[in-house]
Amino acid sequence: MTENIASFSLDDFASADTATMTVMVNGKATDWDWTFAGPGHPKSVAQSDRLAREELKRQRSLQQARANGKKWTAPEETPDELRRENVANVVERLVGWSPVKIDGKDFAFTPENATLLLADPKRVGLLTQALEFLADENSFTRRSATN
Repeated sequence: MTENIASFSLDDFASADTATMTVMVNGKATDWDWTFAGPGHPKSVAQSDRLAREELKRQRSLQQARANGKKWTAPEETPDELRRENVANVVERLVGWSPVKIDGKDFAFTPENATLLLADPKRVGLLTQALEFLADENSFTRRSATN
């Protein structure tokens, strides 16, 4: 009796290094694409390490307060601080975007330009698109080659 043994390459489990999000405007796809760093990309690894260090610092502070019998209160975050944090997290993972004109002028990718676009509450839809794209595990799933 022959046993059926599954066979894989380690690459079969790897996520894509980058993925492209097509910007939507008023519910319609545009020709403007944003490229984001995938989970294994150096930009994403650096972000993950930073977030882990921040969480470890928070936990250490809480443990020290408990050990010393002191009351620990988590710092309060304002909506503006949360928005800034979300914008920074998106910009950290943004590798670049395709050429675009905004209000008739070339608008090159720079972290500063990305922050300018995403930070304005009037453009929350753009920030939401980016956050949802990054949160969707399928965004960085490698696609099978088609013949």
